[in-house]
Amino acid sequence: MSDWPLAIGVLSTLTMLFYFCAGDRFVAVAGGRMPWGMLGFVVSQLVEQGVWVFPGATPSWYGPSTYVAATVSGAASLLRMAPSSPQQRANPDHDPLGASEQAARGRERLREYAASDDLTVLDHAVDGLRTAVRKSLGHGSHPGYVTELVKALRMRYERLGRIQDLDEAVGAGEGADPARARRAVRARLLSQLGTALRLRYDHLGAADDLARAVAAGREAVGLVPPRSPYYPGTCGHLGASLHSDFLRTDDLDVLEEAVTQVSAAVKWADGRGYRRAADRATLCHLLVQRGQRTGGIGDLDRAVKLGREALESTEPGEALYATSLSNLGLALRTRNAMGPGASGTGPSPSTADLDEAVDLSGRALRTAPADAPEQAVFQVVAALALRDRARYDTDRDRGPAGDGRLGAALDAARAAALHTRADVPTRLRAGLLWSDIAASAGRYRDAVTAFETVIALLPRLAGRELRRADQEDRLGRHTGIAADAAACALAEGAPERAVALLEQGRGVLLSRELDLRADIRELRARDPRLADEFEELRAALAEGHGGRPPAGAPAASPAASSAGLRSRRRAQGERWDELLREIRALDGLAEFAGPPSPQRLVAGAAEGAVVYLNVSRYRSDAVIIAPDGIRSVPLRVTPDDAGHRQRALDAALDRRRSTAEGERAAAVHEVLGWLWDAVAEPVLGALKDLHAAHGGPGLPRVWWVPTGALALLPVHAAGHRDGSRSLLDRVISSYTPTVRSLATARAARAAPVGLPVPLAVTMSRTPDAAPLAGAEAEARMVCGLFPDTVRLTDEDATRERVLRELPHHAWAHFACHAVADRDVPSRGGLLLHDHLRSPLTVEDVSGLDLGHPELAYLSSCETARTAPRHADEAIHLATAFQLAGYRQVVATLWPVRDEVGSVFAERVYTELAGSVRSGAPVDAAAAVHRATLAVRELCPNRPQFWASYLHVGC
Repeated sequence: MSDWPLAIGVLSTLTMLFYFCAGDRFVAVAGGRMPWGMLGFVVSQLVEQGVWVFPGATPSWYGPSTYVAATVSGAASLLRMAPSSPQQRANPDHDPLGASEQAARGRERLREYAASDDLTVLDHAVDGLRTAVRKSLGHGSHPGYVTELVKALRMRYERLGRIQDLDEAVGAGEGADPARARRAVRARLLSQLGTALRLRYDHLGAADDLARAVAAGREAVGLVPPRSPYYPGTCGHLGASLHSDFLRTDDLDVLEEAVTQVSAAVKWADGRGYRRAADRATLCHLLVQRGQRTGGIGDLDRAVKLGREALESTEPGEALYATSLSNLGLALRTRNAMGPGASGTGPSPSTADLDEAVDLSGRALRTAPADAPEQAVFQVVAALALRDRARYDTDRDRGPAGDGRLGAALDAARAAALHTRADVPTRLRAGLLWSDIAASAGRYRDAVTAFETVIALLPRLAGRELRRADQEDRLGRHTGIAADAAACALAEGAPERAVALLEQGRGVLLSRELDLRADIRELRARDPRLADEFEELRAALAEGHGGRPPAGAPAASPAASSAGLRSRRRAQGERWDELLREIRALDGLAEFAGPPSPQRLVAGAAEGAVVYLNVSRYRSDAVIIAPDGIRSVPLRVTPDDAGHRQRALDAALDRRRSTAEGERAAAVHEVLGWLWDAVAEPVLGALKDLHAAHGGPGLPRVWWVPTGALALLPVHAAGHRDGSRSLLDRVISSYTPTVRSLATARAARAAPVGLPVPLAVTMSRTPDAAPLAGAEAEARMVCGLFPDTVRLTDEDATRERVLRELPHHAWAHFACHAVADRDVPSRGGLLLHDHLRSPLTVEDVSGLDLGHPELAYLSSCETARTAPRHADEAIHLATAFQLAGYRQVVATLWPVRDEVGSVFAERVYTELAGSVRSGAPVDAAAAVHRATLAVRELCPNRPQFWASYLHVGC
């Protein structure tokens, strides 16, 4: 007979010995060793009984070796299944065989779900993999099961949009110990973890999630060699994370790296003779992004080619089929938009690409489940394609209703914006597309509805669980929304609605802080239970707001960014929103912790008109709130006009440039003259009847609420150098970031209580900053006028000392350097003696609740200034001190000379001291106005010296 029985026995013996030495690195299921040993044992028995006969004499070692094999196999299985590590012994559910069975069921359920879209099956898959993870804790198979659980949870998030699934996936992935896992398993775990982190970033916006996603992706790629079958998957997942990073940073190098990674995955598959549809679909999308960014038509041609290949590699019913349809449609639509004739300067482009894009996007919508989050993405692509195709429609194409493809585009964008399972960024993008399509077609009522939907999403875009820097970044990407919304409302003839949209769509973080400080006396009288919950919840939200520790507390520990803390703050924020709705449903409390009604706005204008300066791509207007109602005045300003003047002013005043003072003055004069012609003169013309009826002493008051780039310009100093046309000679100007913050300041007015005791914080010498000779002079001046002034000078002026003293003083004077952070404005602040290790930031000050102090004078640089992309949020020191409780703040738009600052401060304080001693109300706005006139008289041809100072508040 053949000698193959001997070979089987020998192979069984060697295999068992190998498995026994190698352990679970090669076989995940411990019980898999036993069949090999038993097979050798059975063969040996058959040989011994003569059923199989060897050609020669049976080797003497054969029988004993098979007994050994069987014994080793059983012993190895028992040893592997027995709890051997402390972690295993501590796990009462330890059951590797049971874990293996549950994992196998989970995998089978995932395959079944992929074919059926049965959510119950998906839930069973997740439950089975959870059990496998629990039963394998401490076992070598554990990291592999965790990887599969993370993947299953990620799949369920992609289907249902539940952020809790991503929280669990990240927690499971980060809690796994991959030390015992082989490199390929570690790579798969890190790759799946990175994908979950990236999706959570896309949903919520926490930058540290994205950083960890990219880091995990890079480590995963580094763990697998290019020959590994896991290599293309790890490259593809890293490419997706890098794409999200590009969208955050707009760094083209990051996009290039993403393209490189996914291209490597595509090349790997091509080299082995097959196509990975997922990689081709991803690369198609990345090339569309790069083509849009660089204008490269070649990228778009390649994107279309890859999109077609991805679609050819998938079948209807497969998970990637709808995505492949939509991605190809997007590539075709983008190629048409950037092709010859798209700009209107060349020959008319063919509509073939658009026709195909419309067809593909429609098929994607019909293929994907209607309630799946990705449906909103497909609807956006469909809306883009339909809108572009509608531009070529004839009257016949539009049909009897005149809608045609344009109406279908509106329907698709509207449906995406209202899709409850889609993430907020996708819904917001869809809402902006909806509003743009409607406004461009002159359907302003529909556009306003779209903008209302978008503005309602802005607080959720900057969720309470995010760090403050992430909140500011998310909102900064969408500046100008409120201005466009108001413009459409004005086009619809609804100025009251325009004001409401401006109030709700600007100062989102400011409003959130004001909500926390609402007066609850009336609420307590109506419903003590709700009042108690309100106080408890606002105290919880105030602690560590947006990742910020309470003022004066040490820096947050790493645990402050944990998933548990995020989940808790998310739940608190959701309950807060529900609580406000309950409170506002009570009789008489409809405006609780919210913007004032139009009636209250008009009543508040008795002290002076409030003028919103609204600049939009659709139209620009001054929206005037006056005692006789709310009305608008057209302005001949565009966003480009305002942006050009803002950049010119910044360049002229940049102290890093060696620009002569005369040249600076000429640039400032040009801007001030333009502000008069384009803004101030039309507004004053509309207010002339009101001002003619002004019967009080002095000039009438106006509160300016500029939007966009106008918020960075000295509107209060608008005028021509000839002196006959100047806003300074017509009104006393103040600023307010929102009308609600002005109403809050007015409500905090208190009767004078005698001579104030100011706190004077002065820094003549500041570490790593230039000396300020005028700071000491300002301190002496304040002390001379108010002898009881408390001084903190140089080494005594630390963050801790200042925060300890502020609650005891109704007036505060700061003569020191200040810095503005253009990327994260809340990190700007005042430079005190210990600023290098413990800065006093905008975030610190805005977190204070000092009651109702009167005046903060900020004799520092750029204390009323923020970056253009954060203009709508007005995040700077002036508003921070207002939030802290100060009714009036004196601040600057740009740096001024030290000696000019001393002269200006003396003029202001001399006026204020006279008012205090006479018992008159403290009117810092009038004092700043007269000081500005005085310095202008001293140096009329140097507006950079006197146009920087402004007054915020009432």
